[in-house]
Amino acid sequence: FCSCSQRKFCFLSAMTCAEHAAAGTRDDALQSETVVVLFYCYETLGPERAAALAAEQRLLGSELGLCGRVLVASEGINGTVQGRASAVAAYQAAVEAVFTRKIDWKRSGSSGVSLFPDMAVKEVAELVGFGIQDLPRPLDVSNDGATHLSPAEFHSKLGDTPSGELRIIDVRNSFEYDVGHFGGAIDPGMTHTAQWPKFVTNNLEDLKGRTVMLYCTGGIRCEKASAYLRRRLQDANLEETTPVFQLEGGIHRYLEAFPDGGHFRGANFVFDKRAQMRSSDGTVVGCCTECSAPWDTHHGGRVCCVCRALVLVCDACDAASVHGEYYCAGHSELRGFYFHFVDRFSAEELQRHATSLQEALDKEVGTRKKNRRNTLRKKLAQVHDRLEHLATSHVLSAEAVPRRCRACERPYSECPGACWGFWRDPGKVQQPVLDESQA
Repeated sequence: FCSCSQRKFCFLSAMTCAEHAAAGTRDDALQSETVVVLFYCYETLGPERAAALAAEQRLLGSELGLCGRVLVASEGINGTVQGRASAVAAYQAAVEAVFTRKIDWKRSGSSGVSLFPDMAVKEVAELVGFGIQDLPRPLDVSNDGATHLSPAEFHSKLGDTPSGELRIIDVRNSFEYDVGHFGGAIDPGMTHTAQWPKFVTNNLEDLKGRTVMLYCTGGIRCEKASAYLRRRLQDANLEETTPVFQLEGGIHRYLEAFPDGGHFRGANFVFDKRAQMRSSDGTVVGCCTECSAPWDTHHGGRVCCVCRALVLVCDACDAASVHGEYYCAGHSELRGFYFHFVDRFSAEELQRHATSLQEALDKEVGTRKKNRRNTLRKKLAQVHDRLEHLATSHVLSAEAVPRRCRACERPYSECPGACWGFWRDPGKVQQPVLDESQA
């Protein structure tokens, strides 16, 4: 026990208790030097140890005055945590005391700005949701994963391998790829990592016999993505001719090694209020989806009206938009007739939307289009319900309604995207927090 008056149990006997390490409230802590750590560790814990670790994480966060996002699963831990330097050091030591594997702590400054509204610890089935935990032979990322390359090795191999013999793949969401990526990298077109197995299935033939290089933000997504890819290559007897590598430490470590950006162009998207981290290279690789002008700044109020994925929309286009309904690349073909809010349209306009929705639905055939068909059917039913309402209420024109937040549906003047993911304002209506892996 600590010798303090409260006599609280010390997480590490060599340190003062967590109350002393916190030395004040979270707000007080953020007024002094603060740091952010990004980390993960794959190590089998089992359900009971995972539950105990999650409880300890909540206690650590509270007593050390930390904020951030931490995921705990039977397979390990993943998180981004912010706090005073001394508190974060105590947190790191406490986490390292639990695991036998070495943890790569990626550390950066935060200029005293709180990057998260609170400290949230969540117990999950997978640290990264690939949806492959029920494979006949479970993946062991420590043994099944790709060969790790240091940033210097990764950089050299990119430069030395002929483009025709190379496939470099971005294992992140498309909205992350949109603002920054390695030259020549493939965007799998994902909005969630659960789409990775489908990408592998569709591209296994193209990858055959080539050098495959994977990268993500901090490394964790590549761990299981590479293990799954190598398993599929093994099953197809292609492993010997198709070497798979991954960038150790991800883009984060690469930009530390190559401050000028190296082979990476644009910004590295991060899942906190910073939204992105940059090299000294000021290249803008993104563009506005409305006017195509160079643009690479995301905003919580500018999301796809179908799936709520972040969409790049410049300030000028957003200011000119009456409704603020936008489309990601995966739903761009629905532009003009699929809208989240239908109460602002007249009966004539809604009838045109219904016709186009039905035409789009008729084109979606095959077992792989089930989710898309369900999305279109639900929207078509909503439009028909609205048409019936207009007919029975004898309303001839559209209602004059203000622009609303796509996520929480409150007036945009009250919530301009402040409820989306890490932009969430605790003082406003609570919405589900984006659970995509931070690393």
